[in-house]
Amino acid sequence: MFDISELNNDTKEKLDIDLTIDFPEDKLNGTEIKKLENIKVKGSITRIENSVYHLTIHITGKMGLLCARSLENVDYPLDIFVDKNIGEVENDEEIQVIYQNSLDIFAIVWENIVLEVPLRVVKEDASFISEGNGWSLTDEDELKETNSPFSELKSMLDMEGK
Repeated sequence: MFDISELNNDTKEKLDIDLTIDFPEDKLNGTEIKKLENIKVKGSITRIENSVYHLTIHITGKMGLLCARSLENVDYPLDIFVDKNIGEVENDEEIQVIYQNSLDIFAIVWENIVLEVPLRVVKEDASFISEGNGWSLTDEDELKETNSPFSELKSMLDMEGK
């Protein structure tokens, strides 16, 4: 929570934000994100009117994701700029982030990080995984060379048709 009481009692016109946020591992459960490192939030917040505030923040850091080809960890850089009014009712689904004299920066940062998760990440030098526990990929040439369990059945059908 970020204290905004100085804005509410007109002591200050603008509050600077300079935070480092550590996300607990349980927050990452159920997401594609495997780790978050060095999440830094810098910016400012000003009060527009009674309970409406203008937030401008820059979020940087690293997000750990899985490579779609090799299933190895990939560090994905974060560089997010947020410029929005908070407290205006846009729709019923908006996350509640203002509590009396506090602003929940954590919720705003988390929402924007989740929006930045790409659909697919591929490591530059990644190679395809061609086998695993009880399975393997083969190309057509390898398939012709191996004796398929259906090859005997096929030969029996070929003989019956002649």
